Amino acid sequence: MRPLNNAEGNKERIWKVLPKYASIAQTTRDGKPLSERITGRTFFTFDKTFGEGTNNKQVYNSVAKGIVNSVVDGLNGTIFAYGQTSSGKTYTMQGAGNLEQGMGGEGGVVHMAANDIFSQITQKQERIFLVRVSFLEIYNEEVRDLLGDSNQTLKIREDPRRGVYVESNEEVVTDFDGLLKILVHGDKSRTFASTAMNERSSRSHTILRITIESREKDIDEGMDIENREPSSDGAVRISTLNLVDLAGSESVRHTGATGERQKEGGLINQRYVLKIKRKKMKSILLFLLCGYYSIELNTHY
Repeated sequence: MRPLNNAEGNKERIWKVLPKYASIAQTTRDGKPLSERITGRTFFTFDKTFGEGTNNKQVYNSVAKGIVNSVVDGLNGTIFAYGQTSSGKTYTMQGAGNLEQGMGGEGGVVHMAANDIFSQITQKQERIFLVRVSFLEIYNEEVRDLLGDSNQTLKIREDPRRGVYVESNEEVVTDFDGLLKILVHGDKSRTFASTAMNERSSRSHTILRITIESREKDIDEGMDIENREPSSDGAVRISTLNLVDLAGSESVRHTGATGERQKEGGLINQRYVLKIKRKKMKSILLFLLCGYYSIELNTHY
């Protein structure tokens, strides 16, 4: 749960995080517990909850770091943030809503994941790694490539061997700074707009895919024969980390959206309540949830 922002500073907080019970409870306007708690209405329990004083580093270490570590070791993983517009999704994933903030204390899950990936690669001297990155957005039911021609609509395809995939541009990166440059480039092509609830509202779902390939070094590639595992067979591990920032669900009554903004909001909400064409939704959801296991970050304000 994020702190109140400047525009909300004089309002009363009526929700309280209870980290000990991994719950969020509604309170009276003076902060006292309600006389009766109704599960699913005034009291909600999650796998983990974080109060207003929690920073992104604490969230990452608690719920995301393990998935990133597993991806480096060869397992697919997905981390995605969802929730109402202005609830803090982009801040959680990107830190201050600006990828160029880097690791200067304001970084998000994306920065920390990228930093951990290359840190682990440096430590695993017995393997050779190749890291590839693609950056996509789903806007008004269309898939766009943020690293290529963002005006071109990409098709979602299914293959018996590859599963659900999109033919998008991929960039090879060798370090954290290289990955950050690609993210900044793609972020400039994202679709943002101002609403009554959020000056920089994400109007699209974005998917950052980091694919990691690795294999053990051969003896002639610098691997000490004494440290080489006898079971090495030259197999290549391929795994993908999906970092997803969903567009905020919203109410026209609260955002004051009209025209194009209202249309965007309607399509965003359709994805949340699964009302668009079933076949297309199935493909998109399979694409979004293509990790073997995932962490959902549900942000509130």
